Order: sequence, then structure tokens, then C-alpha cells
Amino acid sequence: MLPVVTVAALQGHTFAAGAMFSLAHDLRVMRADRGFWCLPESAINIPFTRGMSALIQARLAPQTAHEAMTTARRFGGDDALGAGIVDHPVPEGAVRSTALQLAAAQVSKAGTTLATIKTRMYSPVLDLLHASSDARG
Repeated sequence: MLPVVTVAALQGHTFAAGAMFSLAHDLRVMRADRGFWCLPESAINIPFTRGMSALIQARLAPQTAHEAMTTARRFGGDDALGAGIVDHPVPEGAVRSTALQLAAAQVSKAGTTLATIKTRMYSPVLDLLHASSDARG
């Protein structure tokens, strides 16, 4: 719901909370040659909260969400692109610069209209995430 286009630069392993945080971004740039994106919760016996599940399912295709959530598969850069997890797998030295270029190209879209679009697009997810944070209190 942030009123700007956000870009995550994944420079190495992106697991658990890092993977969740990456899904909260509009675009993701990942190092293609090394590092994995993974939701390891099923392997470490930590269930997803309802809000986390909603975020994953809102941002990933159903088959990708299912596989990532239930198998703890580690997706490398090219596999992550094919699964729709990342938008740009690039060489190590290009992660930051690519992320900055993508963000700079979207600056003109910043503002309340973008925030409204995102909030309406993801309102069920935001409701569940807010409910989880309110319960902690």
C-alpha cells in the first residue's frame, strides 16, 4: 500500500521472513548465478499465519505458491523467474543497479493514486496482516 513502486534487490539467499518481505515489493531483482529464494516453514515446522498465507497466495501463481509453501523448495534465479517469484535474474554485479533503474523508471507513478490502487488490489491480504499485528498487541 506504499504510494511508490518498490523494488527488492535479492543479492543472496532470501529465506523465510526475507522471502516474505520480498513478496511485499512490487518488483524483485535476484542474483541469477548464486543464492536461493525459499519459504522453509514446512521443513522447520512453523506454520504460516493467515496473513502470510494470503500474501504468498496473492503474489504467486497458485501452483508456485503451493510448491513453495508445502515443499520448502529452493528456487535459484532462473527457476525463480520461471515460477514468477522474481522479475529479473541478473549477474551479481547488476543486482543493485538494475533495482535502482527499475525504481527510477517508476518514480512518476508515486502518489495517492498508486497507494489507492495497491490498497484496493490487496485489501483482503492487508486486512489479515493487520489482524495478525493487532492480535499481538
